[in-house]
Formats: sequence, C-alpha cells, structure tokens
Amino acid sequence: MKVGEKIRNLRMLKGFSQENMAHALGLSLTAYGDIERDQKNVNLDRLEKIAEVLQVSVTDILTFGEKIANFFDQCSGTSVSAGQNGGNSVQNNYDNKDIQHELEKARLEIEKLKMQIAKLEAEKAKAELEVVYLREKVGG
Repeated sequence: MKVGEKIRNLRMLKGFSQENMAHALGLSLTAYGDIERDQKNVNLDRLEKIAEVLQVSVTDILTFGEKIANFFDQCSGTSVSAGQNGGNSVQNNYDNKDIQHELEKARLEIEKLKMQIAKLEAEKAKAELEVVYLREKVGG
C-alpha cells in the first residue's frame, strides 16, 4: 500500500473529508488530492503535519495495514496434510489479498463505529451541560 493510500484510509477512518484535511494543512483541495493519489511526493514536514491533523504518529501512517499484510503473507496457497484415514487432505487457504482486504474493511468499520460512539458521548455531555445551565437560569 502506498503512502497516499494509507493517508486516505486513515483520513476516512478518522471521519475527515478531503476538504477538512486540505484546510487543516493549508493546501488546495487539488493539492491534497494529489497526495492521496500518490501524484505528489510528501516530504517529512508535510507528513508530520498530516500525522498531527489525524492524531497519529508518522510511523502509524507509514506502517498502516502492514502488520495484517505481513501476517497473511504466510497464509497463501494450498496445503496438503495427512487425513484421518491415512489419505491426503487438501486445505484451501483464502487469497492473501482477499483476507487482508476484508480484515482491513472490518478494522476500518470498527474504528468508524468507535468514532461515532465518541461523537455521541460528546453530544450527550454537551446536552447535559445545557440542561444544567438551563436549570440554573430558570431556578436562579
């Protein structure tokens, strides 16, 4: 996975739009889009700023999705083992890329749901503060 794709996946995971990112980085939408499409090389200063906006480390960006990929590199192909009755048993393994893709999708969905929960908790806290304020205003 290229750096631009990793940045795009992390941006989506965090719930930011390209417009949000471009604005936070002081870039045009086109310039930011070029970064995600790997049409523009990203220097370390820019990568650090992107990491700051996404609230991750530069290492997190550079290694995003790699742990899963490395794990499943060992799972490709078909293996043959001895069956119960002395015969051979063929076990088909799923294609690495298919498994990696599905796991990454699931991971992104979990992170998206966590972000939604955090947003709802923040909205709840805000509403509770508003209730306290209104009670004080009416009672005072």
